[in-house]
Amino acid sequence: MPKEIFNLTSAGSVDDGKSTILARLLLDTGSVYQDQLGGIDPRRVDATTIADLLDGLESEREQGITIDVAHRFFDTSTRRYHIADSPGHEQYTRNMATAASHANGMLLVVDVRVGVKPQTKVHLDIARMLGITQFVVAVNKMDLVGYKQKAFEKARDDVADLLNQEKLSHHVVPVSGLAGDNVAKASKAMRWWDGTTVLDVLEGFSPAFVINRPTIFAVQLVQRVPGGGRRYLGSLLSGSLTVGDHLVSARYKGKDPSVVGIVERGGFCASVQAPAEISMEIDADIDLERGDVLGMEYACAITDQFEADLVWLDDNSGFPGRNYLLRLGHQATTSTMTRVFALDQAKNKAGSIARVEANSLFRAHLETHERIFLAAFTEHPQLGRFVLVDSQSGKTVAAGVVGHPLRRADNLVEHAFDVGVVERTRLTGRQGRVLWFTGLSGSGKSTLTNAVSVELARQGVVHSVLDGDTLRLGLNRDLGFTEADRVENIRRTSEVARLMADSGLVVLVALISPYREDRLKARKTVGPERFIEVFVDTPLDICEERDSKGLYAKAREGKIPNFTGVGAPYEAALQPDYLVRYPFAPEDEAKSLIRFAFGGGD
Repeated sequence: MPKEIFNLTSAGSVDDGKSTILARLLLDTGSVYQDQLGGIDPRRVDATTIADLLDGLESEREQGITIDVAHRFFDTSTRRYHIADSPGHEQYTRNMATAASHANGMLLVVDVRVGVKPQTKVHLDIARMLGITQFVVAVNKMDLVGYKQKAFEKARDDVADLLNQEKLSHHVVPVSGLAGDNVAKASKAMRWWDGTTVLDVLEGFSPAFVINRPTIFAVQLVQRVPGGGRRYLGSLLSGSLTVGDHLVSARYKGKDPSVVGIVERGGFCASVQAPAEISMEIDADIDLERGDVLGMEYACAITDQFEADLVWLDDNSGFPGRNYLLRLGHQATTSTMTRVFALDQAKNKAGSIARVEANSLFRAHLETHERIFLAAFTEHPQLGRFVLVDSQSGKTVAAGVVGHPLRRADNLVEHAFDVGVVERTRLTGRQGRVLWFTGLSGSGKSTLTNAVSVELARQGVVHSVLDGDTLRLGLNRDLGFTEADRVENIRRTSEVARLMADSGLVVLVALISPYREDRLKARKTVGPERFIEVFVDTPLDICEERDSKGLYAKAREGKIPNFTGVGAPYEAALQPDYLVRYPFAPEDEAKSLIRFAFGGGD
């Protein structure tokens, strides 16, 4: 039977000796292999040499620091440890958060001569935020203070004060990574110590899964069974599974299939306990996919809204209303942070905020575009920890843990009216559509929008116009021009445009809408098949010359902050559906655009 894998993360401030302690763990457990030695004679290898070799990036070796997350493994007789070794420099805190987002325990290193540093508290805050509850603190460099008990006790008390404030379970061990004292082997130089080593503490850590957790099965592969039906291969993450058990899924509400067959390690069995890799057959022909989750009805929530604590990892600010790919266990779906809250010293909500910055800890309400299986992290770690990914760059921008589901939509049921989109389309004679005009202020968006409106009216096409200034005088009058307010401006406008398009109207939206991501979200809200992005590409200097409102001049004087093109960026459309280049004749361009959008016109 394969060994249990325990996911561990390490943290420590610069020069506290974290890499040396990790190297000592690898050395003393026989987990450094010949191909890692780089030709060095094994008889001349010590912890410092291995620490240097394990710094995988050339820039790390040049600077003598670890700046990326490195993944290490070592084995004991009972389990295999996967260590996500995270950086110590303050500017790389987000790497530490990435490492902690998959860990079940933390090895924290402090220098006995210095004790707790400000970065130590940051590391602990992030670890706690991401649900880590098991800590071993290695008070390192005891050899440099003559292995004195008083020196250790002072550092231990500093650490205990901090950890007790957070109510975190922990063990503090005096070590010398360089000499190997109390890392994996008991020290002969500290006879006053009880002999417990860092490795002893790690061996006592509990894995993420426990048998008495609710039953959760994650689908990794779907096979068709000869003669009909499907077999689902995947991981039994927790609990137990028995033939005859009824399961539920997030994808199919109200369908509770029963387990009719279980295969583990090539043989049929009546029951199996986690952790296990199994295949399973059920008595319902439902179209599950890789990433879907099945579980007992009481196991956790099936929802599309929840509250969570997060740490923001990206250099770019985060805003409510933006879309991110949410990955939770094997599940992935588009999600939106609908509200964001600051946290006070006691980690309680301290009011709404409009943006989050790199390394900040915060609470948020999230809404997913599909229902997912989730649970509070304290109830089920595998389904309570997640990351947010920028769908454009693929970068992980945040990591978090689920607090609790939000039940606000549980009793809301969309009414099925007899007259729907199809019938309204028949009444207007055409499918509703949204033409979204984007470009700098002064580019000619409104002029072109007006020309399209006039031409549509001439052709007898029922339509409506949503202009940026008009919206800000009414529906969006409470919004300013910060990036967060611009995001919300686009969100509201796209929702209104969608409702109008559902009614069979042609909707002309004229907004600067400077951010590509927000225009992409508007497209998804309206529906890609009904959305046409029209980019009015007029150079900035021309826009300034023809600025009848004098806005650019005021922006240059500092009187209008965050003005697009001056104090705030405009992200030009890379592949618009329809491109209009300056100079253009509005009436001619309007007819051309209508022919493009509807395949008609005269």
